[in-house]
Amino acid sequence: MIPAIPVRRNWTDKLPKLPCKCLSFIYKPQNIFLLFSGLAGGIILSSLSGCSQKPNSVTLSTGTVGSYYHRLGEQINYSTTTTVGLSVRNIDSQGSQENLQRLLNHQVDFAIAQLDVANEAMRQGKVKAVAILAKEYVHIIVRKNSGINTFDDLQGKRVAVGTPGSGILFTARQLIQTDKLKVKEDTSNFDEAFKKLKSRQLDAIIYVGSLGANENLRQIFVKNSNLSLLPIRTALINNLTVLDPSSYESATLPLGTYASRPPIPNRKLPTLSTATVLVTRPDMNRRTVGLVTWSILSTARTYAQFYPEIQSSKAEELMRKELFYIHPAAEAVFDHGDPRTVIIRYWENNNDLQAGVFILVTTSVIGLLLRQWHRQKSKKIITTTNNRISELKSLLPDHPQQALESIEDLSQENRLTFIEGLVSTEVYEQLRHKTQTFADQCRTLIEQQRKKFVMDTLLLLDEWQASLQTDPETALQKLKQIKQQYRDMLLSDQVDIEAYVELMNLTLISLMTLAPKSSPVHSDSENKKQNISN
Repeated sequence: MIPAIPVRRNWTDKLPKLPCKCLSFIYKPQNIFLLFSGLAGGIILSSLSGCSQKPNSVTLSTGTVGSYYHRLGEQINYSTTTTVGLSVRNIDSQGSQENLQRLLNHQVDFAIAQLDVANEAMRQGKVKAVAILAKEYVHIIVRKNSGINTFDDLQGKRVAVGTPGSGILFTARQLIQTDKLKVKEDTSNFDEAFKKLKSRQLDAIIYVGSLGANENLRQIFVKNSNLSLLPIRTALINNLTVLDPSSYESATLPLGTYASRPPIPNRKLPTLSTATVLVTRPDMNRRTVGLVTWSILSTARTYAQFYPEIQSSKAEELMRKELFYIHPAAEAVFDHGDPRTVIIRYWENNNDLQAGVFILVTTSVIGLLLRQWHRQKSKKIITTTNNRISELKSLLPDHPQQALESIEDLSQENRLTFIEGLVSTEVYEQLRHKTQTFADQCRTLIEQQRKKFVMDTLLLLDEWQASLQTDPETALQKLKQIKQQYRDMLLSDQVDIEAYVELMNLTLISLMTLAPKSSPVHSDSENKKQNISN
């Protein structure tokens, strides 16, 4: 049965709790560090993984052409090609022992082997399991009426124990040695062994394979009704399962497995089973192992021809059952599913990361909005400054002092805006340059006007001094006009207070120097001087 994908809570279910998680995230500085370190590390790893191309194909050592292992290898290739786009190249072999040796010699990437053959290498950490692909049952095949009724009856008999390099040979010798039997071993291949059994050159054949997976064996039983299967003693089964529980388990050959009439076997037979396991090296690329595991798990139903129990049980449980030395990448697939969705799973299971990314995204958006707002604000301030300067330019010819005060006020406003952080340094420097340039123009014009007023005043004083000698009354009127003109200039900001005092002093000095002391003009000048002093 295809494994059911566990239902996960949608991350939006956690949204009401997210603000609290964000706050708790902020108050943990190490989380901030981990967040940015993780993001930086993720970018680096993504770059590195993008640079390294995943392999287009892998190699798999299986069995002889047409054998159970070879067909299993073809099925694995179909799974990987159709699900993850990875090609598996099958390499023929004599069986489990040769497959394992090739894997250890780095001649292939993966191997199919019996679990009892691979277990010692697993214990030593030399290989790791990927998945269980089937169960292989021990078959003891003899001729009917041969006088051989139990496994113990093989003592001294001629027995086919499998070809060199095969898993059958390994298991057969385990059984024979454990039961302390002495037999005459024959290492003929499958077809040759049955020919010898029919011609009475052999007394028995030990075969290890999946139930029903070997069509040749089925046809042999159908065509040769004089063949039968032997049970294995319970004591021997218990002894092996206790001594090596990770390799063997007690099993039963069902009634009529290979033929229904007459049924073969003709009753339920106690026997041993070991698993067919896909193995690889511990240093094999984790992503490749994960993809191969997922391709098998996601197409588990197609392996029912080799592993019938998959039809009625959960594939992820059967394919990893009692595997003690499983590859970490394969284990991750059994626990979490498709390795290509690891980032999504990591996101769903990491609340701190969710809170951190939420903060990062939120602050980034706020930052962009603030930046845009600052730009608009800066443009508005620059436009306002330009408009104010244009207005003050019209005021400049007649009222330069007022224009100067206004531009200085505007410059102070811009400075406060900069201090409050509403404009950037670049914008502030631009504004400062504009206001400073206009202020310099105001000061230059004020200085020019002051010099002009002083020259005009000196000319008036010259005229007044000339009229003072001839017409004192007229001179007095001119003096009053000059004083009023000074006041008007002061009130209209054409001169500042210092220039006004300077002009008044010049006038009084001239009056004191040239006017007779007894003259009314002199008296008036004295009064004026007194008033100024006061």
